[in-house]
Amino acid sequence: MDVTALPEECIATIISFTSPRDACRNSLASRSFGSAAGSDLVSSSSLNNLSKKDLYFHLCHNPILIGNGNLSFGIDKLTGKKCYMLGARELHIVWSNIKVYWEWFSSAESPVLPQSRFSEVALLKAVSFDIRGRIETNILSPNTTYGAYFVYALIADSFSQLHHPVNVSVRLENENEGNATHAYLRADTPEGQDGRLPRRREDRWFEIEIGEFFNGQVDSVADMHVLENKGYVWQYGLVVHGIELRPK
Repeated sequence: MDVTALPEECIATIISFTSPRDACRNSLASRSFGSAAGSDLVSSSSLNNLSKKDLYFHLCHNPILIGNGNLSFGIDKLTGKKCYMLGARELHIVWSNIKVYWEWFSSAESPVLPQSRFSEVALLKAVSFDIRGRIETNILSPNTTYGAYFVYALIADSFSQLHHPVNVSVRLENENEGNATHAYLRADTPEGQDGRLPRRREDRWFEIEIGEFFNGQVDSVADMHVLENKGYVWQYGLVVHGIELRPK
């Protein structure tokens, strides 16, 4: 039977039982499938009744805030798997409640910082830093290798001692050890250094890879860590956006 010969309403009903990713793929099969995939019958009430095709692309390019607004959710365009980002307020930042050490503010208030998807970011003013993030793996896509990335900015002409490498690691609670290594926050760090180097993202924030882990069938908690390793050297100029997890 030629499925494309069915009325558009029938095709739309069939596609409505698939995932947003499959709806997007089906839209490429033919003109009738493309029209059906964009139909109001293939919709999601949580995002103003977007069709599944539009919902898929929306979540690929526009992560939504969930929970208390300190966590965002999106979809990886190539794989259709879940992506999450823990905003600065969702992280455990040592001394972050002491104003002389850290300052909380909206990045929209700064003329030099990229726009944040979260209401607040954290500015390191004068202290060594110890930053941790935790996420339950049962909300991630199963049987998937995830990369964890520290997302941040540096205020030009204001950062001090941030040319030294930092320690980064990620581990699952049911594992004994994580994959700790060195990384550099400064974008002007010369090539050839023993450690991971940052890259500038499309949203103009920088990121360094903290590490990776495989999310299998056993529920656990991923513990991600960014730690200044010079031993209580006071630093400043680091702006924490969050930690992002996406499939590799």
